[in-house]
Amino acid sequence: MDVLSDLLRAVRLSGAVFFRADFSAPWGLTSPDAEQLSQALLPNARRMVLFHYLQRGSCWVQVGGDRQELHAGDVVVLPFCDPHAMGKGAPPRVDCVSALFPSPPPWTAPPVLAYGGEGETTQIVCGFLELDDTHFNPMLTALPSLMVVRPDDSSTGVLLRSSLEFLDRELASDSPGGASMLGRLTELLFVQVLRQHVAQLPERELGWLAALRDRGIRTALELVHERPAEAWTVEALAKHAAMSRSAFAARFTELLGEAPAQYLTRWRVQLAAQRLRQTDEAIAQVASSVGYASEAAFGRAFKRELGVSPAKYRRDAKARGTGV
Repeated sequence: MDVLSDLLRAVRLSGAVFFRADFSAPWGLTSPDAEQLSQALLPNARRMVLFHYLQRGSCWVQVGGDRQELHAGDVVVLPFCDPHAMGKGAPPRVDCVSALFPSPPPWTAPPVLAYGGEGETTQIVCGFLELDDTHFNPMLTALPSLMVVRPDDSSTGVLLRSSLEFLDRELASDSPGGASMLGRLTELLFVQVLRQHVAQLPERELGWLAALRDRGIRTALELVHERPAEAWTVEALAKHAAMSRSAFAARFTELLGEAPAQYLTRWRVQLAAQRLRQTDEAIAQVASSVGYASEAAFGRAFKRELGVSPAKYRRDAKARGTGV
């Protein structure tokens, strides 16, 4: 079981290129907050992830107090769509990028925005991914608000670099099916950026992504995701991880910030919520599929996690039209 792929399947990614930019120094732009951007791009989106790919030139990006310099080939990902600024030099003013849009989106093709002074040109591709708003996805919550990934010489880095080059060529062409191809490319790029991010994490980093580099904890996560309905105990998971019970429990909690039993419960509830939204299976059947022997026990665990009963959760999801 590939745990990262499992969680990516759970969020149901769909992506697109938003716009292309030719910005000349000096320039400075801000991005709307997540709600404003969602209303402009995808009014029904539950969650959006932004990305910027620097095709040519250089600039800086800033989220809060975190400011980083960018160079050609860098990929910036904003997992929570936080307001941010980008620029080069000392512009006389800083505008909102939405003021440059030629018309309200969506557009039939990504527009090319021109802005700035008469200095060095920075070319950027901006895109977004729409994700399901899941109750529990530790991969997403483990991400920083600003990710800057620089393809290295590893196999993952080489693949990321070649995908970016393919994106360059696809944007320059006018081939049939271009929008669909760009959407698939953005999804692929997001996965590759995550893999490169994991590879570049500091040795003592904590969190779900860092846990994937720990052989024993990754083995336990793979088992939980592959067979969530099994009656897992800490002892059983520790045995598969080739660790003592106490060492496994301590390491798991250190890396993921919660005990193995709590992680298992939250993942089971996430899977159950997905089935409640997407199927008409009886609640008892859903309960059994995620490891609960009785509907009552499942109902108690579900309500503890989500604050509502499984039946009410399903009714509310169907009413909002999220049962597909």
